[in-house]
Amino acid sequence: MTAGATTAYAGGGAEREARKATVCEEFREAYARCSSPKKGRTQASYHDKGDKVDIVDRYRNGRSTKVMLQVKGSGIAVFSSRGEERRIIPNNYTDGKKVRLKVCTSFSSKAKCSDWSGWGTT
Repeated sequence: MTAGATTAYAGGGAEREARKATVCEEFREAYARCSSPKKGRTQASYHDKGDKVDIVDRYRNGRSTKVMLQVKGSGIAVFSSRGEERRIIPNNYTDGKKVRLKVCTSFSSKAKCSDWSGWGTT
């Protein structure tokens, strides 16, 4: 699901279920989130100023948020919120590289995950 996208549901039951569901979205420039009206939200972003990953974990599932960060030429790094509500992780990537990320509600195989975000720059 991309930013600004909408989903229509026919019938009251499907609409009620949709309001309970976790929705994961990816955005431009290395930002993604998952949210649920009942469980809260988790999100991750990459900031070139300071070269850091910012994880906000307010998703009430008792598990740590998983973030995958891809930097062109450096592979994919995996980060965890470590149970913290907010975790800022400093990095040391070469300037000018393309970077994108995705966020998951946990490390479980049943976790909800966003697609890859749009590309930002280190």
